[in-house]
Amino acid sequence: MNKYLFNYSESIILSLCEEVEYIKNRTNNINNSIKTCQNKILLTRLKKELNKLNINRLKILNIAENMFKRNCNELSIEFLLEVTKRSNSFQEI
Repeated sequence: MNKYLFNYSESIILSLCEEVEYIKNRTNNINNSIKTCQNKILLTRLKKELNKLNINRLKILNIAENMFKRNCNELSIEFLLEVTKRSNSFQEI
């Protein structure tokens, strides 16, 4: 039974890491688009999406911090926490 629980836990952490990577890449693309965008409606939509991505990143950071508090010996949780914190540098508005 523990084997299945471990795999399930690892898959959650992997999914969260993948989501953080997606957020980082999408944020980078949006920031590049904002720099060259001249359409006010599109600019507003891009900024709203950027804000939603930031909210999702903060939710993942909160989840990672809570997981780390419960089990600080897991290297994968430490990795998730580090990846999520580093993604903060990509958030611009």
